[in-house]
Amino acid sequence: MDIGKAFTFVFDDERWVTKVLIGGLVGLIPFVGQFLVQGYMLEVARNVVQEAARPLPEWDDWGTKIVRGLMAAIISFVYGLPLLLLACIILFPAMLIGSAMSNGGGDGGGAIVTLATLCFALIAFIYGLAMMLVVPAALVRYAVTDDFMAALAFGEIFGLVRSHLGAFLMAWLAALIAGLIAPLGAIACGIGALFTAFYAQTVIGHAYGQAYLTATGGAAGQPIAYELPS
Repeated sequence: MDIGKAFTFVFDDERWVTKVLIGGLVGLIPFVGQFLVQGYMLEVARNVVQEAARPLPEWDDWGTKIVRGLMAAIISFVYGLPLLLLACIILFPAMLIGSAMSNGGGDGGGAIVTLATLCFALIAFIYGLAMMLVVPAALVRYAVTDDFMAALAFGEIFGLVRSHLGAFLMAWLAALIAGLIAPLGAIACGIGALFTAFYAQTVIGHAYGQAYLTATGGAAGQPIAYELPS
């Protein structure tokens, strides 16, 4: 993997200024804009996996981008469902028991709720860490296959991440750095944050694509080196 490439590939495209400007403005569109940007990010990841010479997509076929962005949100929600179910299993009964004990004059109700909350918080923290690696793999799998159910092949996705943990950790680190870059545009100009935030999404898409490409054995797992058309 070449994580540095995730931060520089945008500038290899001769139309990068126009594409980034459009991306920043698209982010202003209520509701739909975020799906568009997410769909664009997935197209970046797909292009990286397919080793496109210029991974930065054109701003065409907005309908497809919106659908992909919406599917990305649904996939992320599905992977987050276990936490919601766990909250119902742990927190809700604990609150009922705690309330009943308190109403009965007992002193242990608050302790039960506190203990249940701490247990849930610990499990949620561990699960959240795992999802930061697993969900990107699922999203890129969807982007590459254009198959929603492929992203929900939980055994395959978890196995892919487990066997190539280093690649997805590097992608997560790149995403973390990109997240720190996103608000920097506000320093120079308040509206500039729109464009640095969009740029950050392209970095994330490229990093996720690299991790998936490495994990699936693309390019024999070697670092990505793009040859720009003359």
